[in-house]
Amino acid sequence: MSDLTTFDGLDNRREVMLLLDRLGSDRRRARFIESLIPRSLKGFAGCPMKVVGACDTVSAYYMLVGVCNELGVSINEAARLLTMVVRRL
Repeated sequence: MSDLTTFDGLDNRREVMLLLDRLGSDRRRARFIESLIPRSLKGFAGCPMKVVGACDTVSAYYMLVGVCNELGVSINEAARLLTMVVRRL
């Protein structure tokens, strides 16, 4: 069973959405998503990735899920990192 399957509860999704919203700007959300790439377990860790365009809370959520699902980044690690980033604001 994947991290994403076990993580995908309503409370977890709500918390991630709230944390992404608390980042406060498209650029901060984009930087956070970009910062996850080096944690890829599927060989994408060294690949450059840039979020281009709007990165509102909903878009950032779907990008986060996509990065975790397709590029092999642990959703649990991503959520923990997001929590740490928001705490530092």
